[in-house]
This record gives sequence, C-alpha cells and structure tokens, in this order.
Amino acid sequence: MLKYFLLLSIFLFTPNLYSQKYSLTGIVTDSLLKPLAYTNILAKPLSKELDMAFAISDEKGRYKLVLKANESYTVTVSYLGFQSKNFDINLDTNITKNIYLKPSTNLLDEVIIINPVTIKQDTIIYETKVFMTGTERKLKQVLKKLPGVEVDKNGGVTVLGKKVNKLLVDGKPFFGGGTKLGVENIPADAIEGIEVIDNYNEVAFLKGISGSDKMVMNIKLKKDKKRFTFGDIEVGAGTDKHYLAHPTIFYYSPKTNINFIGDVNDIGVKSFTIKDYLDFEGGIGKMFSDPSSYFQLSKNAFSNFLGNQDFKNGKNKFGALHLTQAINDKWDVSSYAIFSKTQNKTQNETQNQYLSESNNLIEDKTENGLIDNSFFMAKLALDYIPNSTNDISYSAFFKSSTNENTNNISSLTQNILNNLNTNSDDKTITLKQNAEWHKKISRKHTSSLTINYQYDKSNPKNYWLTNQPILQGLIPLQNDLEFNINQIKNLQTHNLSLLFKHYWVLNNSNHVYTTIGNNLLHDNYTTNDFQKLSNNTINNFNTAGFGNDLALNINDLYIGVQHKFKIGIITVKSGIAAHYYQWKVNQSTKVNRDKWLWLPNFLTKIEFSKSEKINFNYNLMNSFADAPKYANKFQLSRYNAVIRGNENLENELYHSAKLSYTKFSLYRGIIINGNVGYTKRIKTIRNQIQLQGINRFSSPILTENPETQWQFRGNLRKTFGKVIVKAKSNLTLSDYFQEVNGILSKNKSNSKGFGLEIATNFKQWPNIEIGYNKNFNSFSTSNNSSKFTNENPYINIEYDFLKGFILMADYSRNNYLNNNNQKNNYEIANASLFYQKEDSAWGFKINGTNILNAKFKNENSFSEFIISDQRTYILPRIWLFTLTYKL
Repeated sequence: MLKYFLLLSIFLFTPNLYSQKYSLTGIVTDSLLKPLAYTNILAKPLSKELDMAFAISDEKGRYKLVLKANESYTVTVSYLGFQSKNFDINLDTNITKNIYLKPSTNLLDEVIIINPVTIKQDTIIYETKVFMTGTERKLKQVLKKLPGVEVDKNGGVTVLGKKVNKLLVDGKPFFGGGTKLGVENIPADAIEGIEVIDNYNEVAFLKGISGSDKMVMNIKLKKDKKRFTFGDIEVGAGTDKHYLAHPTIFYYSPKTNINFIGDVNDIGVKSFTIKDYLDFEGGIGKMFSDPSSYFQLSKNAFSNFLGNQDFKNGKNKFGALHLTQAINDKWDVSSYAIFSKTQNKTQNETQNQYLSESNNLIEDKTENGLIDNSFFMAKLALDYIPNSTNDISYSAFFKSSTNENTNNISSLTQNILNNLNTNSDDKTITLKQNAEWHKKISRKHTSSLTINYQYDKSNPKNYWLTNQPILQGLIPLQNDLEFNINQIKNLQTHNLSLLFKHYWVLNNSNHVYTTIGNNLLHDNYTTNDFQKLSNNTINNFNTAGFGNDLALNINDLYIGVQHKFKIGIITVKSGIAAHYYQWKVNQSTKVNRDKWLWLPNFLTKIEFSKSEKINFNYNLMNSFADAPKYANKFQLSRYNAVIRGNENLENELYHSAKLSYTKFSLYRGIIINGNVGYTKRIKTIRNQIQLQGINRFSSPILTENPETQWQFRGNLRKTFGKVIVKAKSNLTLSDYFQEVNGILSKNKSNSKGFGLEIATNFKQWPNIEIGYNKNFNSFSTSNNSSKFTNENPYINIEYDFLKGFILMADYSRNNYLNNNNQKNNYEIANASLFYQKEDSAWGFKINGTNILNAKFKNENSFSEFIISDQRTYILPRIWLFTLTYKL
C-alpha cells in the first residue's frame, strides 16, 4: 500500500513541476527590531491567471511566500497599529527580505486591508473570499479550504486540531449550536467571513475567570443577506422509484432570524444522527454542562436508533425550524423544533462464539428487522441582559419519541434451530428546565446561580414469540404450542439540581472559586415479565422471583473550593470538593446509606506561546449506577439473557488523568496534537456472568479489583504548498477482572492503529484525498485470545471544471483478517456530477451511491464471553437525478 502512496505523491506534486517557483523569506519587525508575530503578508499577482499568495509570520516574525518565477507581484505587509508597507517583486531565485514597519500615527487615516487570516488573542478571523473559487455550494466546502480547518464526514469541525463545540451565525447559536446542520446546509454564497473563538463563554463578563475551554465558530453573513431570504430547494428522482426532497430556507434581519431545513428521502441519508442528538442534549444551559458533582447517569434508549446507518431499505423524514427574535437591546428569544421519522428494513447475519472454560459454543444467527421510529424535540430560551453586570436566562426543553422495532430471528446452535419473532415498543418523554443568573458584583467578585430540573418517563414493552422454549432454567415457562413471552417496564426520573458558584479575583494572578450545590435524583422503576398462553391465560413470572418495584433516591450535597494562580507561562488550578451522599433503595428490601467523599482536582496549563501549549488535568471521579442495576429481582433483557440488579451497590470511584500537547506553525505549515489519558478504577461495578450454552445470567457487583486503561493519540498535519500530508496514530491498553461461571479472570484488551492521508488544495486542478487506515485489535482472557486487523484504503476526488461542473467521487475498501485466517472484504463507491451555470439559479446533479453494488458490510467485536462476526446488508446501487433551485 505504501508504494501507492509514493506513486500518488509524485502525481500530486506534478502540477508544481510545470512551473518553477521561488521563495521570498524574511523577518517582520518594528523599528526597534522587535519581531511582529502574526503579521499578514499578501502577494497579489498582476496576472489574473495566477492565484494570490499569503503568509502569516510566526512568533519570531518569520514569514515565507512561495511565488511563481518571473511573474510580477505587489506585496502588502500589514499589522494592526502599524503603517502598511507595499513593494513590487519579481523572483528569478530564492531571496531573503526583512521588513520593518513603523507605528501608525493616525489610525483614522489607515487604509483598510483585507487580510486572509487574522490572529489576535483567542480569535482567528478568516476572510473567506480569499480562499473561495465561487463553485462552493455549502459551508462544508468553504471550511475545507481554510488553513488549519478540517471537516469530517459526520459534520464535525476542528480548528488547529481542536474540536469546535458550537456553531454561531452572526453571534447566535444555529439550531442549538451543533455543527452538522450548519455545515451541511448554510449556503456558501451567503458567507462574508468566519471567526473562530477559543475559551469562549456565553456570559461575556465570565470570560477569563470561569476557565471555559470551549471553541466556537461564528459565521458572519454578507451585508446583503442581513435582511434577506436565501437558501435552496433540491428535489430528485432515481432508479427503482427512489426520491429526495431537501429544502433549506433562511431569513435573516437585524432582529429576526428564521431557518428551516427539511429532508424527505429513501436513499439512506439521515439529517439527524446520534452525534447531533448528543450535541442537543448538552445544550440546555449556559453554565455547567457537566459539573463534577452531577451523577453520571446512562443515556436512555431514545438514542439507540439514531446510530443505525446501515439497512437494506430506509425512508427518512426530517423537519427543523429555528427562530430567534431580539425583542429589544435587553431581551432575546430563541426557539427551535425538530421532527424526524425513520422506517428501515435491516438484515444481519452473525456468528457468535461463546467463550467458557469447558467449551466454546457457536451460534449462527440471522435477523430480519423493521425499525419504525419518530421523535420530536423543541427548545425555548429567554435571555435578559439588563446591563453589563447582569445576565439572566431561562430555557425549557421538551422531547418525545416512539421507537418500534420488529425482528425475526433464526438461531442455530448445536443443530437446534430456534425461530423467534421479537417486538419492542418504547415511548419516552423528557422535560428539562434551566434558570441561571450571573452577577458581576464588583471588579473582584462575580457570582453565578443555576437551577435545573429534568423529568424523564419511559415505558418500553418487549415481546418474544418462539417455537422452542428459551432460557430454560432461568424463566418459568409452561408448555404450549408456541411460547409468547411479554415484558412491560416503566421508568420515571426526577432530577433537581442547584448550584451556586462565586468567583473572587484576588489579583490578576490569583483567583479563588467557591462552589455550593445539591443534586437530588428520584427514580421509580417497575418490571412485569409474563407468558401469555394460547388459551389467553397469563403465566406471571413473579412467583419465580421476577417483578421489580423499585424507588431509588440519591442526594448529593457538596461544597468545593479552587485556587487558580498564574506564574509566567504557567497556570495552575487546584481544588477539592466535599460530597455528602445519601441514597435509599426501597423495594422488597430496604437500603439506607450515606457517606462522605473528598474529590480533589488539579489542572495545569503551560503556554509557551500562542501556538504551543501543554495541559495536564487530573480528577478523582465518582458515579452511581442507574436504577435497573439496583432492582433486586429478575428481569428479561434479551431472548437469551436474564439480569438481576443488586440493592447493595455503592458508588464507583476512579482516578482520571490526561496530558495533552498542541503546537501549530502557519509559517512552517505544521499542526501537531497529542494526548495521553490514564484511568485507574478503585471501585467499579462489574457483572457476574453465568453462561448456559448461549443463555446468559448476569448480576452487577461492586469490586475493588484493579482496572487500568491507557490511551495514546497523536495527529500530525504538514502542508507542502498545495499538498497536505496527515498522519495519525492511536493506542489503547486496558485490563480488568471479570467473573464468568464462578471463575475470576483478568482480561486484556489492546487496540492500536495508524492512518496516513495525502490531500491537495488546488483551484484549477482536481483535488484528491487518498488515505490508508489500519487497526490491530486483540483481546485475551485466561483461556482464550482473539486478534484481528482492519485496513481501510480510501480515495476522494473533487474537480471543478468547464465553468460550472463539479465532479465528486469517493471509494473505500475494508479488509478484515483474524487469527483464524478468516477474511472479510467489501468495497463502497459513490460519485456525483453537478452543473450550474454562472449567475443561474438552477442546478442539475446526477448522483450514484454504492456504485459497485456491495451487498453487505462486515463488523467484528469481542468481549469477556463472546466473539462476534456480523454481516450487515446495506442499500443497493442507486442512481438519482436531482434538480436544485437557489432562492
């Protein structure tokens, strides 16, 4: 594979061989010879056929411009507060030219110069028109052309290696702030510029004292879009009656913003994914999204279907409406509503190898499923800023979902065939409310108060219909013509949290933060498992130890203090929090306990320069299990699994540490990111597992067996003119103890991998991304071990040609090999051709997905008791013709 990289590298560098280029280098200083960091140097060619070149000086004032030989350029050097300098140059060799700037005597008379990139303190400003060719359709294509910015296939954005946490449009969150909807839908021709703000805080006077590490991206709209309706409408039809409709409509004015995004298709495109859902989940309030005092509760089942991206047939309907209104200069109202409905047909073939000391049992399983899910979510937010020292906000969030899943399962074990029909039906409701008040009392004292309330209700129903008795010895089945097993569960959760935090600025180098709060959780959880006989009588499992009726209360009262100080380039924040926990478990038996915990935390930041930083973070973490793990009676979890909770569970406790390093140099065109994570569990909850063939019984216990995990990640990005080379690596080492069939064994899991990519950023040539990823995984227990490798070569092509045509294509191959020499391979290819005449509102597109008509994908997984090899069937080849109209 590496030889292909070498050949492609030669191909990618070929355009540069047709024209000789030379370098203009030097140092930019003031009149006292002090280097001026982040000075903009812009070279405008006299020939209209050449691209503009630009550079930004580094901390030492160094710059480098690469210009075409024997061509004339006008070079402009600009720095805020200094007089700009202009000179003409024509290179026939590499030369060095140092530049001296004089302080500006009259800022009002300065000529406004458009700098491609401006860096000041925590903000990077991109003038997007310098990088755009005019063929870009959406924000995603614009971002890919900006230096230091990367966009992944899921719509996630990173800048200089750091993740963008929130997306703003003209300073306001776009649909809650998640990046995907904005990246894939905001029209490119509406964008004036892009700002990236690090260490962002929604409350202006908390910036610099709250310690926020968030990064946001703000999209600035063109002036003619400030009171204008824009967007586009896309409709398509294809082979086998496939269809697509995708309208995006935006209205922006100084006080009112309205955005609508719609999507109806049956080609497997999901406008809303699990990542988007989690982004919206975390966006309820301004203040503390995850304070250390909060219980770490598991996510509900609502998110499960959002992650399913592979199916034989899929229909998706999506609609999102976003409204913001500035009532006056003190009041702002923001709201959004999102609806999504998916109907998918799935087919999976799985081979499960169940591991035990006595023998390894093989199960061959085929599943055909129908998934029908819908959800609605809405948020209302009110912001009141009466003056520069007060910030008051209220938000309410509502979510409801209906998730239905029907499966036909064929399970073959030891020549015994079992056919099952399963059905699950889950209706959930969530209501969140948040109120916050931030007050700057004086220059030295600032306080914040937040109150959060969340209500969740879920009532999942599960049904299993089978021709053979299942879970024999675990559930009390009565003989019948067929076995109809039912389960009804109900879970209601109330969570009320209050948090007060005071910031005391002793001086510029010393801050003291005090936190007082309380978090109250109340859960009601019931289960009812039974068999419905063919004569319509009920065989209730309660007599065999089933039927849970649990009330769980957990309260956390805490107080904490932190001291933050800065010495030179080093910032240290250390603290400790005292937590008084009380929990009550009320069911057939009652448990009433309490305890004190002291949780220290420590943070160190070393900032060698704006472009080079080291962070170290340590926390002693604590978490409680969710309600089902405390329910002490049996309950069904799958057609081959029964679980029982443990009312005597206590909290988990573990050390968590992370060391990260970041360095970038626009002068050298290099970005480096690396981090090391370490987790050591002192107390942890693990399941005791009993295997009987393919059947499984498990129950959680609190153990003090040592568990550790190391994580190493590194990324390198280097630019060579118009060619970008990326390299990444990862290594995860973990070990833990697990009890299976009464035998305690130490399990080890190792995962390591690397990736290489070469990409181009030409304006007149095809742009190509070619990459190769390889991962090595191993898992071992006391008597079994499993190893497998995955490799993934891929290539993406984008080519703008003939004044209006855009060709896009991608290809990827996945190769799997395990230690038994089993191999699985599949290839996926997609392509599209788009045409839009300049100054025309109409566009035409031919799009082909899964062109090679791959039938399925392969996935592999392992755990302490099972190794799975799964084949997932996917959508067939689809050709689609699309018509677009730009508003």
